[in-house]
Amino acid sequence: MKFKSLIINGLAVAAATVAFTMPASATKSINLTGISGYPPAATWIGAFIDVYMPSVNTELAKTGNYKINWNKGVSGTIVKPRGELDGIGSGLGDLGVVVTAFHADKVPLYDVAFKTPFTTMDLGLAVATTGKMESMFDAYGKTWDTFNQVNLGPSGAVDNYMLWSKTKITKLSDIKGRKVGAAGPNLPWVIAAGAAGVQTNLADAYNSLSTGIYDNMIVWRQAAGAFKLCEPAPFVIDASLGAVNGFSLNVNKDVWAGLPGEVKNALKAAIPAWQKESVDRVNKGAAGGLARCKKDFGTEYTKMSDSDIKAWAAMLPPLAKNWAAAQDKNGLPGTAILKAWMDEMRAKNQPVMRDWDVK
Repeated sequence: MKFKSLIINGLAVAAATVAFTMPASATKSINLTGISGYPPAATWIGAFIDVYMPSVNTELAKTGNYKINWNKGVSGTIVKPRGELDGIGSGLGDLGVVVTAFHADKVPLYDVAFKTPFTTMDLGLAVATTGKMESMFDAYGKTWDTFNQVNLGPSGAVDNYMLWSKTKITKLSDIKGRKVGAAGPNLPWVIAAGAAGVQTNLADAYNSLSTGIYDNMIVWRQAAGAFKLCEPAPFVIDASLGAVNGFSLNVNKDVWAGLPGEVKNALKAAIPAWQKESVDRVNKGAAGGLARCKKDFGTEYTKMSDSDIKAWAAMLPPLAKNWAAAQDKNGLPGTAILKAWMDEMRAKNQPVMRDWDVK
């Protein structure tokens, strides 16, 4: 009996020791690949890698139940610029940042800021208002569902579009007849001023400006400095064209369905940190980008006259109302979104140069 009792007691002690030394539950690793055709020099991707991913890690570390093994598939290693939408939808990547500005035909509701230029130069407001529109109108989420994606939140990289050129521009009439590179939604702005618009993107811009595919480009200060676009185009004119949203951080819908709730919550909880860092990098980089251009490439800055800015805004066709009508025709709440957007801008006392929901 004593021998049996000793065995039982020994097993109990051993079991207690194992229970004490082993974790209550092992951390489960989940592999996620984040994709973008752009490098970390792009503010939205730098913020994605440096802040968003660590923020998700921090959130998950609170319980220790899950850990993300991140594969950073950026800089064109998995998809090229403009390829993020298809790449996330098809599963080439698990999540990534879609440049909505390049897909106005597919995700048209994100285009409202591009249809209302000369309205705000507050990037944080543009991003927050886009998020508010997503909450107010479920058509945003339904649109992403069509492309097998779940959107977590918007962001932006443009505090104020400016026109950068190989030769000096001092007034509105100087734009006429020029070849101007721009993202698709920007093209109507310069076409209305008499320019020939050429669709382009940041990844191609330096070579295009250097080789003369176009001699002018609509771009913001931070990007001009970061991508050295002011080297081939050292003259810039500021017409207060304004800020826009332009990105959505999305997850493949099938991947999303298979993630534990805690991981989903962590991916969503890290969105404000990504948005704030993206906006902060743009705002801090704006002055730095222009300073770099002036110091390294002799950039000359010109502010367009108020009268020319007003004239430019007035000469544009009713971009926003036409856009809203087209969305309404397709069963989307274009007119309601446009009014809500402009109401928000007016309520925040923005320098609205034209009431786009009216004319």
